[in-house]
Amino acid sequence: MQINPFDFDHRVQKARQLFEEGRDVPPQLLEDSVVRSWQRSRHHGLCPEDRVIFNVVSRNDVRRIGEHHHLLLDDVAPEMELLFHSLGRANWILACIEAGGVVIHALGNTNPACRDLAPALRIGVNLNESVAGTNGPGCALAEGRPSVVCGSEHFLDEARVFACAAVPLRDPYGELVAVLDASRRHGGHRIGILEPVALAVRAIENRMMRRIGGELRLAVHYRPELTDSPMRGLLHFDGDGRLLGANPVARQMLDLPVGDGDGRLCFEALFEGSMARVWAARDMPVALACHGGLQLFCRLEGRRPFRFNGFSPPDSPPARQQDPQAPFHGDPGVTGLLRQAQRAFHHDLPVLLRGETGTGKEVMARWLHRSGPRAEGPFVAVNCSSIPAGLIESELFGYEGGAFTGARKGGMPGKFEQADGGTLFLDEIGDMPLELQARLLRVLQEREVTRLGATRGIAVQCSLICATHRDLEQRVAEGLFREDLLYRINGLQMPLPPLRQRQDFDDLVRHLLVGEAGHEAPPVLSEAAWAALRGHSWPGNIRELQQALKLAVALSENGTVTVEHLPASLQTPSVPLSTRPSGTLQRAECETVRAALARHKGNVSAAAKDLGIARATLYRKMRQFGLD
Repeated sequence: MQINPFDFDHRVQKARQLFEEGRDVPPQLLEDSVVRSWQRSRHHGLCPEDRVIFNVVSRNDVRRIGEHHHLLLDDVAPEMELLFHSLGRANWILACIEAGGVVIHALGNTNPACRDLAPALRIGVNLNESVAGTNGPGCALAEGRPSVVCGSEHFLDEARVFACAAVPLRDPYGELVAVLDASRRHGGHRIGILEPVALAVRAIENRMMRRIGGELRLAVHYRPELTDSPMRGLLHFDGDGRLLGANPVARQMLDLPVGDGDGRLCFEALFEGSMARVWAARDMPVALACHGGLQLFCRLEGRRPFRFNGFSPPDSPPARQQDPQAPFHGDPGVTGLLRQAQRAFHHDLPVLLRGETGTGKEVMARWLHRSGPRAEGPFVAVNCSSIPAGLIESELFGYEGGAFTGARKGGMPGKFEQADGGTLFLDEIGDMPLELQARLLRVLQEREVTRLGATRGIAVQCSLICATHRDLEQRVAEGLFREDLLYRINGLQMPLPPLRQRQDFDDLVRHLLVGEAGHEAPPVLSEAAWAALRGHSWPGNIRELQQALKLAVALSENGTVTVEHLPASLQTPSVPLSTRPSGTLQRAECETVRAALARHKGNVSAAAKDLGIARATLYRKMRQFGLD
């Protein structure tokens, strides 16, 4: 039932009078969220009489915004178009506003009926409460929940002719990444648009779940018939049963906090029942009890072969072997950095891996690709130091037929084209010839590659990971590496500690032994063999360790590895790992904390959220590293 417009206006006017007098506003007059938004607007120094001068956005700015958020927009734009059609297109403007408050996509703002509202909903305009006062998108971002703001509920007088409804959009890790807003001129009463906007948001969130990949997708709901509806919760697991991500519906059902979905939780931590029951039921929902006593119905979506905590369904093909070079095994320094890298990569930021030769940079790159938004696409690796200088340009960018002597008749796509829709890994980028760096920078900026001998560019969309063992800042100072290219590839920097400083050495050895043993039981290491491994300095890092264990498994007898089965260089122990300093790892952690604080201008709460740790933990780290 619609509220009488006179009654609505009267209630809001009464609430505003009480607010201006400094008295409490009862919830029957005005929603608490609107009152809190008024308070925040006043705290930002705004007055109701203020006029908003919306920032002017250039075409280049619009293009850059589209490039920066293109993955999110790939999921958002189709659902916005469907919603726009369902509303009849008339009198509505739909907008997607990213977490910082900036409009990144809009539909309907060219409609003459919406010309008064259009300036506020152009791409690049900032709708934060600190700029525009109380409004639907700004309130939804600040409160983290759906918001409807109509007429005089807006803080600024000039905005009171409008009505808007905004719903937060969360990624598979539970982080708020944007809001979807529907706005029009105010008709004197509350608008009933919130439900269709919320349904569109739910469809977008389910689209985003597909980007994190995973070998097992589970639909959950309290009612079995709704496990095949838009109302269902979605959980994605990897082949070993670790949770990769969950949509907000599933998070609410299972009470999952923000951030869970980076491999720390497994199926058994969420449900008391067996995964075998879900698999055996084919596409039928199965009732499973959660550890909190709640019962949910679970249904398997799709039937890709997988290995799940050692269980392989009898009717499925043999499970893939677990990656013998998995990038982490419990080292807290590495896992913390991994979580940040995974999030940055999911938001299409380039990742720069730094570390000594043999520390597993390509393994890490492949892991990021498998857990990233383009996991279904190709992974293309290029070692910039191993390709002759005369060939690297054609290798990276491709060439047209006849471009040079010896060129193939039909031409050849370069690595960028081959990586389209997937991930390009540029290893040893610090060794790339200087003259090629300018062209690489242009391709990264324009997302378009032009083959040698061609006159037209080819659009490419790929995730980027770079790696180097060199000090790039020093290379910049020496004039051997472009500073602007360093800024472009350094979306998130991830230093990989050398093997001698990793805290998960024993777990890594056991894991590699399983991989080397194949289908047989892995051999057991004697105490002397363990001492020899722990005492070695490992200048070749993981690569050297893997070769040593390969030899040990081949020479072992009766299921035991003794020190005689190890390479000769390991049979004289040096300094034990436990006595070596962990300075590099601590420096890496310190730089990570320092960078997070810098990004958020010293805001400890925001930095802690960015790092995925508690504020108390961050304060402790700041004291530890002298950053307080």
